[in-house]
Amino acid sequence: MSYRIEHISEQHIPGFHAAVDAVAREKQYLAFTAAPPLDETRNFVEGNLRSGNPQFVVLNGGHVVGWCDVVRLRQDAVRHGGILGIGLLPEWRGRGIGRELMAQTISSAWARGFTRIELGVLYSNQRGLRLYESLGFRHEGRRVAAICIDGQYQDSLVMALLHPDMAQ
Repeated sequence: MSYRIEHISEQHIPGFHAAVDAVAREKQYLAFTAAPPLDETRNFVEGNLRSGNPQFVVLNGGHVVGWCDVVRLRQDAVRHGGILGIGLLPEWRGRGIGRELMAQTISSAWARGFTRIELGVLYSNQRGLRLYESLGFRHEGRRVAAICIDGQYQDSLVMALLHPDMAQ
């Protein structure tokens, strides 16, 4: 299975929307169960492009099969940080693509002046948790019963990665 990772562009928006929707409908990895409407997704991507937030897609033959982004926090005192989001379609998981995608996105975030990247991961997502730990993300807390999908409450872990120049 061949793939390439590249910066998202407006032409990728419909495929990005479809990939987000597919992962959300699995009800195992994201804090929502369907993608937002296409116009909201378009606004999200266009906002990232305007703001310089790093956002990448994984492409297979022109089809979006995954994504990763870091969205800068807006409040003045926390603008040095961003929130990471990532997803891969099921058949693309377990191949090292997520690690490569995250490494590229994180590197781009550092180059754009971010000094802190945080994420939330469902406690049940042990594979994701191990990946984030292996990339240097540290546990900062547990949000008990933070997510409720189909009447089932799940804990979410908060993790963060600091720029290598910052003391950890």
